[in-house]
Amino acid sequence: MPFLGTALNTAGLLFLTHAVYSTHEHTATFAHTPLPLDITIELLVSILILSAGIVVSSPQLKPIQWAKWAGKIQRGGRHSEGKWTREGEEVLSEGDPYAFLGLDGGIGGKGEGRRGFWDVRGKRKEYAHWAKTGGKQ
Repeated sequence: MPFLGTALNTAGLLFLTHAVYSTHEHTATFAHTPLPLDITIELLVSILILSAGIVVSSPQLKPIQWAKWAGKIQRGGRHSEGKWTREGEEVLSEGDPYAFLGLDGGIGGKGEGRRGFWDVRGKRKEYAHWAKTGGKQ
C-alpha cells in the first residue's frame, strides 16, 4: 500500500502542477476569457487523485473509545524493561527531574514530592478489602 499511495500522490501532484501552469499561461495570454474545460477537468481530477493518495498512504486510525484503547494497551502489555513507580509511571531517568522545585521531601518532609497518577485499580482493591472487613482497617 505505501507504493500505491506514493504513486497516486506523485501523479496527482504532477497533474496539479500542470493544471496550475496551464491556468497561469491561459490567464496571461487570454485575460478576459473563461478557463477552458480541459484545464478545469485536469484540475479536478488532479485533486481527486491527490486526495486518494493521501487517504491510501495515511497510517491506521486509532480507536476513539477509551475502553477499546485501554483494552488494546492492556492486552499488549508493557514492552519496556524499565523501572516503574508505584503509580505505574515509567521512570525515564535516574535523577529527579523535578528536583529544581525543592519538593524532595514532599509536604512536611514525608513521602515523595511529586506524586504520579492515581492508581484506580489499586484503590478499588483497597476499597473492596475495606468493605469486606466491615469498614475496619
